[in-house]
Formats: sequence, structure tokens, C-alpha cells
Amino acid sequence: MRRWWRSGVPAIAVLVAAAYGAAPAGAAGAQRCAATVADGRVAGHAERGVCAFAGIPYAAAPVGALRFRPPAPARPWRGVLRATKTRAVCPQDRDPLEEYPTKARRFTDENCLFLNVWTPRADARRRPVMVFIPGGAFVVGSASEPIYDGSRLAARGDAVVVSLNYRLGMLGWLELGGLDPAYRGSGNDGLRDQIAALRWVQRNIRALGGDPRNVTVFGESAGAISVSALLATRRPERLFHRAILESGSGYLVHTAAYQRLVAQRHFAAGSIHSMAQLRAMSTTALLGLQAKVTNAAPLFSGDTYFAPYVDGGLLPGAVVPRIAAGSARHIRVLSGTNENETGYWALYDPGLLDVPPAGNPFFPKALSAQRDAMTAAYRAARAGATDGAVTHAMLTDQLFRVPQIRLAEAQARWQPGWLYLFRWHVPFAAGAPPAQNLGAIHGIELGFVFGNLDLSTVPRSATRDPAQLAERRLLSDRVMDAWLSFARSGDPNAARHTRVPRWPAYGTPARATMAWDATPAILDAPADDERALWDGESFATWDFTP
Repeated sequence: MRRWWRSGVPAIAVLVAAAYGAAPAGAAGAQRCAATVADGRVAGHAERGVCAFAGIPYAAAPVGALRFRPPAPARPWRGVLRATKTRAVCPQDRDPLEEYPTKARRFTDENCLFLNVWTPRADARRRPVMVFIPGGAFVVGSASEPIYDGSRLAARGDAVVVSLNYRLGMLGWLELGGLDPAYRGSGNDGLRDQIAALRWVQRNIRALGGDPRNVTVFGESAGAISVSALLATRRPERLFHRAILESGSGYLVHTAAYQRLVAQRHFAAGSIHSMAQLRAMSTTALLGLQAKVTNAAPLFSGDTYFAPYVDGGLLPGAVVPRIAAGSARHIRVLSGTNENETGYWALYDPGLLDVPPAGNPFFPKALSAQRDAMTAAYRAARAGATDGAVTHAMLTDQLFRVPQIRLAEAQARWQPGWLYLFRWHVPFAAGAPPAQNLGAIHGIELGFVFGNLDLSTVPRSATRDPAQLAERRLLSDRVMDAWLSFARSGDPNAARHTRVPRWPAYGTPARATMAWDATPAILDAPADDERALWDGESFATWDFTP
């Protein structure tokens, strides 16, 4: 859902979407929500003042001969496609922090390449388009989770919002060229799915009230990693014109060597020696093998097994060097991270709050000589902090904040860009266990971006307090307005919400950063001494081996 890794450990459900406030007045309820796209007629339904179209195929079902292959065009349909409810979840094992349409423990329908559209009207207007790529460590999640409901965002900004599924795990990200050269590049098929969906938007969004010349792609976690990879492809401006990256960057895009290593581990664990064997495996067997391999990985490294990779073709090189060289020179970027990203891990296992700094398995080898000094510096900046708090501060900077800054620096050579730090965190009732006070963890911003803000399922939270509800609504309005303004004009300040400071473009030496909290503020070079401690690491690509 909102995060980069996963685990089978029972967890606290943090974010579930629910209605809040009154729906804006609109004409969708009074009109027939129908349109004609390239493949046929579609009929949606009125929802909170907009038209919602759920489950439109953007590519052919990737089954049979198309399994492990690049996406093929969707087949036209006869009659009217009733796009009134969400379609299949891409194959995955149920994760405790995702929201699913059924109680199934395992989802096995490979016919899952669908997208959803929310539009104020399916008319001739040319509205800005926002295409969302969901996260989930490239192994779980779907476009149709309630928190990603785009109706409020579409209604508030008179915009068209799209969400999309893409293949996950082995089916979308396993490099099979080592088994058969004809399948070389299959480790980026999930990225090709996303590109196919963006091409569908270019061909069809005009019929749904959107402007194909004004498309913003945005994603969170694995979705943001995907957006970073898209920025490094050849001529991404043909598909979209702005990008928003929430808690994910090019650092977690794989090297080709790492992608091959992951594939080899799966082949060895499944005694797979040919594509014929792999093609003959059932979806259930594939998911079982995938779980076997990732669960056997040391510590949490199995959670890094699936992602886009530098294949030399679709993705010609590492993301930040490609961006610095101008791969996305025509695209403006807004990006940021949350203050305590890796505290999310503790929702699976509270014991992770106590991991000492020396227990961080991902610490860069290039900085090993400075590790003790860096740890001491983080500790000195946090008087009285536990070892675990120091560990998570360092992990958050290594895996999220500093790589995001590197991407922003690279793109600032070509276009104005904006950086944020999300600091709001769930308020807890007096006496709540310390393990619940995790701060602004990974994914906490998503409810504010989409305006879906029910946090009442968090045990012992204080979210039922009317003052807290009003605070959340106001912050959500501000965040939505900034995202929508950026999508419409390329500047998050163009339609400024009241009582929000002007957000300067990011650059050195000021490094202006919007701090999103109950009272938004502009910070100059926040925690800059700690940022500078990582200067010896390139953060170019992910090639972790324990």
C-alpha cells in the first residue's frame, strides 16, 4: 500500500479511506457518465460529484503466450463496458496493511491490467490529468484501494485522476534472459505496463474530459521509484509533463547484476532450468516460490528483490546521472519524504524500534570507514534518543531523504523543482504505548493527498477529537491544493491556499523545503549537517548484498 517493504508479521492497519466532509456540487450526478474511448463505449457512475470509471483495460490480459512478455494492446470490446466496479487485484499474497475487495489470502488472477478514472465530466474540457502509480514494494497493492479513490481530488481541482495496476513480483520484475534470450528485459515488464497505461492516457483521456498535453504522473514508495525510472527513460515528455515523487527515488532502482542475482535465487529455489518449466507453473506456485525466496533472504533484504533495473535499453542508465544529463529536461518535478519513514517497519514488528545502529544491514560499504563518526553525529543531534531512534533516523536519511535530495539537485539544473518534508503524525491518546508513537511514517501523507482521512482504526489514537479532525481536513486541503496547482500549471504556488507560505523552488545553498504539518512552514536546509555526512555515497542504484 503505502510502503516500500512488506512482511508477513501481523500489523496495525494504519490508513483506511473513508468519506469526510460534503462532496462538492457538480454536474456528474445529473449527467450520464459515459464516453467512447479507442476500444469501445464505457459507462461509469456518478460518485461524490464526479464520474467514476472503474476497471478499464489498458492492455491485453498478460496470460498464456503473453505471460512474462511486454504488455500487448487491449482488445476492443463490443457493446458497452460497464466500468462501475473495480477489477482484479494483480497476483499477490494478502498483506495486513493493504485493503482488498475480498477476504482471500492469495490473489491469483493474472488478468489485472486495468485502470480507474475520476473526471468531473466526460466532456470536451481540457482538464489537467493526474496519473497515480501505487506502491507496495512491487509485490502487493492495487490501484483500487479505497485510500486511492480520486473523487475528492478530481472534484476539488476540476482535474481528471487516473490510477493503474501493473504486474507485481515475479510476473512483472523477474529477469528471465538468463533462461531464454528471447525474454531478455522481462525484469522491466512492470515498468512497461506503466508506460502502456500512460500511452492509453495519451490516446483516450480527451474523451474523458482531460488534456493529454497536461499530464502529471505521481506515485508513492514503489510508485515513486517507478516515476524516477520513467524520468530516466528516453523522452519521457512524450508520456507526461510533470512528476510528483512521494517517498521513493532512483536509489532503489536495481543494477543489472542485482536483477540477475534475484532471478538466479528464484531459479535455484524452484529448480527451474527452462522457460517451459516457468511457463507451466500455476500462479499459486509462482507466488509460493516468490514467498519462499523472499522469506529466506537475510534480514529484510528480500523486500528489495523487485524493482525496475538498468537494462541498457528501456532504462539506459542510473536515474540520477541520467536526470543530471537532461533525460527529463522538459519535466518539472515535485518530491519529498516523511520525517520518520522507516518507523513504518515497527507496525510489523515493534522489536524493530530497538535495532541498534550497528544492526543496519543496508549501510553503504563506501562509507564504512565513517560509520562510527556518522552514528555519533546522529546521536549527538538527538539528546536522549534511544539506539533505535538513531538507527531509524539514519535509515530514513539513507533510504529516502538524501536520495530524494540528490534527484532534486540533478533536476534543478534543468527545471524549477520543489522539495517537501512531511512532519504530521497520528496523535495518540495519553498513555499510548511508545511503539505506537512512530511519528510521520512512510505513507502517512497519502490520505492527505487524496482527501481520504479516516484514521480511527489506529488503536488508542486521538483522531476522534473534533479539533484533530478539523486539523486534518485543513492540512489535506492545503496539500491537495499544492498538488493540484502543480499539476495544472507546474507551480505549487499558482493557486495558493490561505495561510500557506510561498514555497520557493529547491536549490543550493538555501535548499528551501516545505514542512507539511498542522502549521506549514518553509525550512532552509533542514538537518543539513546530517545530509552532508552521506556525500561519499553516490545513491546511483541498488546493489545490496549482505
